[in-house]
Formats: sequence, C-alpha cells, structure tokens
Amino acid sequence: MTVKEVIDTSGGCGASFAVEIVSEQFEGKRLLERHRLVNSALAEEMKDIHALSIKKALTPEQWKQQQESEISKTVT
Repeated sequence: MTVKEVIDTSGGCGASFAVEIVSEQFEGKRLLERHRLVNSALAEEMKDIHALSIKKALTPEQWKQQQESEISKTVT
C-alpha cells in the first residue's frame, strides 16, 4: 500500500486522520473490502488513533486516471 496523503484532522493532537491510499491489493475489491484491508494493515496504529477517515482507496490505475482527469481540468 502506498499512502498518498495523510491529513491530521484532530487539530494537532494526532488522534484523528484522513488518508488517501493506493494499492494493487485493491484490484477487484469493493470499497468496503478495501477499507477492511487498510484497517487491518493499521491495526496496531489504530490503538492510538481515535478516528481514521479513508478518503480514497484506489488501485494504481484508478489513481493514474484521477490524476490525469485533474490535470486535464486544470489545463482546459
């Protein structure tokens, strides 16, 4: 898994985060299954975190398409 962005949404205390993650492991998986994979991978860290918001859980291809779409919107 590759974390693309982590935002501390707790106001600085480090108890709440929003993340964007890209992983080949997400191929063929529904959103709920992707979130379960992330939560499982972060099980130890979650002991110290109050809340985790998974903003995006994308495959590498989905990430690439999203980036290309955002670039084309900026250019036009």
